[in-house]
Amino acid sequence: MAGELLGAASMVITDIRAIFDTLRRLKVGDFVHNQNLPSNAVAYVETLINMYAASDDDVRREISNQVGIDISFIFFTYARQIAVQSVRSKSPEILSRGLIALAIENLTLDWRDSLVALAQLYHSSRKFPQVYPDELFSQVAATASPQFRETLLAFVGRSDTDKSLGAFGLREAPPPAPFDFETQPSMRTTPTKVRRLFRKLRRLIPILR
Repeated sequence: MAGELLGAASMVITDIRAIFDTLRRLKVGDFVHNQNLPSNAVAYVETLINMYAASDDDVRREISNQVGIDISFIFFTYARQIAVQSVRSKSPEILSRGLIALAIENLTLDWRDSLVALAQLYHSSRKFPQVYPDELFSQVAATASPQFRETLLAFVGRSDTDKSLGAFGLREAPPPAPFDFETQPSMRTTPTKVRRLFRKLRRLIPILR
């Protein structure tokens, strides 16, 4: 019996590593222009999400340990897609998948990137009267690593203002565009702003000759 369990666990780990080997072949440039993951990448991420949700802490740890900074963008992109897709398709039940994707990424790249994705998912969850965002976030926190659990619960504990899109320089795309997120106009860097910045830097930093 013990041997069978060890064999099954070994197969799961092998499957996990095979999925990540495939994900590592993806490059940002393959889909950066449409800001969406290709369908095959979505399928792989959702397989990992299903495994993460159905597994114990050891397997969850193995999944998160496979995420490197070279592929962490995949999980942020997926979470953002879920935040958008849930509203467009009126599917609140998929919101937890976006949160689990962030739990898998587990603050590998930069915790601030996780906060932006959390704000997008939180905003989308508030579109549905049957969803209690704080409760949803807390449920996923219960399955997350200690460090991401702390991040999730700290986000839930923020004021509504500090959880809003505006706190992260975002807003909803105005109609008639379909539901999406965009950078607030005041946060966008224009050529004029860049030139002003360079002029200021020239005044502040002496030119070495």
